[in-house]
Amino acid sequence: MRLYVSLQPTLWLQRVGFFYTRRVGLVLGLWCIVPFGWAKAERCGFPNWVQKEVLGRVVSERPNLPFFKETADGRFRLHYTLSGSDAVPDIDGDGNGVPDYVDTAAVLLRYVFEVLVDSLGYPPPPSDGGEGGSGAYDVYFVDLGRQGLYGETVPERLLPQGVVPRFTSFLKLDNDYSPLDSVGGRATYRETGTRALRIAIAHEFYHAIQFGNYGIVRQGALLYELASTFMEWRLFPDTRDYEQFLPDLFQKPEQYVFGRADHAAAGYRFAIFGHYLYLRWGDGVMQRMWEHIGEGCHPYAALDTALREYARMGLPEVWCSFLPCLYYTGTRAGSGCFPQAADFPMVRFASVERFSPPAVIGSGRLLPFEFQFLQMLFAEERQTPDTLDVVLSNPNISAVLQGQLQGAGYVMSCGFVPDGEPIAGTRYSIRLQSESPLCRHLFWNTGFPFEFVEEVYPQPYVVGIHPYVCLPVPAAVPLEARGEVELYTLSSHRAATFSASVQIQERHFVCCIGPLELQPGVYVYRLSIAGQERWGKIVVQRAP
Repeated sequence: MRLYVSLQPTLWLQRVGFFYTRRVGLVLGLWCIVPFGWAKAERCGFPNWVQKEVLGRVVSERPNLPFFKETADGRFRLHYTLSGSDAVPDIDGDGNGVPDYVDTAAVLLRYVFEVLVDSLGYPPPPSDGGEGGSGAYDVYFVDLGRQGLYGETVPERLLPQGVVPRFTSFLKLDNDYSPLDSVGGRATYRETGTRALRIAIAHEFYHAIQFGNYGIVRQGALLYELASTFMEWRLFPDTRDYEQFLPDLFQKPEQYVFGRADHAAAGYRFAIFGHYLYLRWGDGVMQRMWEHIGEGCHPYAALDTALREYARMGLPEVWCSFLPCLYYTGTRAGSGCFPQAADFPMVRFASVERFSPPAVIGSGRLLPFEFQFLQMLFAEERQTPDTLDVVLSNPNISAVLQGQLQGAGYVMSCGFVPDGEPIAGTRYSIRLQSESPLCRHLFWNTGFPFEFVEEVYPQPYVVGIHPYVCLPVPAAVPLEARGEVELYTLSSHRAATFSASVQIQERHFVCCIGPLELQPGVYVYRLSIAGQERWGKIVVQRAP
């Protein structure tokens, strides 16, 4: 499946961007820094509210800040201070008496309100009755960086009407999103400054709409965070901040299972499922989901119903159609679903098995809406193995609705399976047996021929020109086997040591090492791999 979608900012947003550049250019210039490494900051404090189970009573305490700016339309009141640990940057480029950071937040709040409420038709958060000093919605700037939070939508007062408990709320946003904020010695924020501020506003204001109009349901905490994290990208499609959560999803899927409805933190990882729903069916699916939640539906039943209305398929079928999108990322992204798929990580295979006639057999268990990728290698002489990659999932929505998260066992046989389903374009077949109906997708990848080499190349190796040098490998050594390469001078002094694995480089079966930072001369190498040794020479030269 290929989806080609143009994600261009609206003219209004382009004008806002121009406003930022002229008005708060100093802020942008100082803060729009992507750190080398960052902690995976949770988006907001919502998971903590759910875990504490305090939603039935008022426990919220507002920050006490001395200054405020109220937007001209009266929709928002922004509270801040210029001293202490909660101080916002005091840069005031236009001299209006309000810090540029607060002015910028006001513009961003206006934009987010206009998209969500005026354009998409969501109802605004309900009034707090003047709790913050006026009827405006209140936003407080405090130091959240050391807590590892981007922001927090704080439920305050239980509203008297509604099938689901609904709340007034206020927002807490970080006072600067500084690249210097850290948790455990690592930077808190991937995107910083106003780039982080804008996605925090999108995320938290969407929570305010959820809490005030549709209520809070613990059994859907994952969907609350999924939707709000998705909304960051929906409103600001050039953000890449959400990608910090993708390695967890792609490499540790057993820890982040979509069927664990109350696992709020998993929602950050599944924001790309929200991307998928939007790219295929637009904004309506998510809006209808919230309306059904507000009517008292279990959140997953609400999503299932919304999908049947818009996609003519239920959640299990749509989930299964989404799984190939997780496969087509990284170097496989040519057939991917997402605009940034080439930059996404690639899935970890839960098991890699080598075919030995007549069949290879694998087994396991899958929780509701858990997915696993499996790989089977079919070795061929003098070419890379053919591979069958398989994704399995257990889309048991009934188990999620009933809160039953027992796994379903499966056994899969692949190869010369007489009663199996043929694998198109091959002589093999596959049979899947399971305790519960599973969905699956097969990805067959044909290997390609390679050649064994007898000499080192390139020869000579030129420092600063050639990125690597490749060494011949004994034919009996398997692909991806790891070994060690030692380089010696002609006087038997060890000059360097490398760890290397067998790979196909330029269709040659070799081990490659480099770059080599060595003085010009002749070196002897010793390759030790899979219990075998190979010796030879490498000539090193400097670039002319």
